[in-house]
Amino acid sequence: MSSRKKSRGRKIPQDAARAQRSPVSGAKRQSDGVKRDGPRSSEGGSARKRRAKRTWFQRKRPIFQFVGLFALFMGVFYICEITPFFIDHVFPKYLRLNARASAVILNALDEEAKVTGTSISSPRYSVDIRHGCDALLPSALFVSAVLASPVSLLSKIPGVIAGTLFLLLMNLVRIATLFYSGIYIPRYFERMHLEVWPAIFILVSLTLWVIWARWARDLGHRTRHETE
Repeated sequence: MSSRKKSRGRKIPQDAARAQRSPVSGAKRQSDGVKRDGPRSSEGGSARKRRAKRTWFQRKRPIFQFVGLFALFMGVFYICEITPFFIDHVFPKYLRLNARASAVILNALDEEAKVTGTSISSPRYSVDIRHGCDALLPSALFVSAVLASPVSLLSKIPGVIAGTLFLLLMNLVRIATLFYSGIYIPRYFERMHLEVWPAIFILVSLTLWVIWARWARDLGHRTRHETE
């Protein structure tokens, strides 16, 4: 009986030693785990940040693309506008065409208008059509916005044609209203010419682009539904 108790007593310290060793090894494993988990968590956080950045850029990519293309097309317009061929040949003919078309409108209103180059004159008043009364800049803004929009080319073509024609016809209305402004309210002629009508053209150009964009979006939805 006593010998058995002694043998059991010898086993108890061995088990205690194992229990003492196991926390040390467990602590080592925990410390090793902490060392391993630290870089993993930091790498995971940086990966999430990179994914968030990519996601943000992907969401904003159509906007960046639109702005870049819009700036590119407007740059092309300004470069063409300052070329000698445009200044010496294209632009003067365009102004004379505007003068003749405006005279037709004024004659329809019994003004007896006559055209000499870019000048329109009548017994009551006369105006000279120069740079700024051509509607080229509002037309270029509208066309550049249409071409830069992320839609199909088939929907851009009718938008460019219809919007540009509308703005050019609107410019003839502007010339006629300025003509009558010089007759009836001459003190407001410069304000109408330099402030009111430019603001109206910018607003109309933006409105036309919004209307066209909605039409192009609806057209794209209908086309996708038909193909499906």
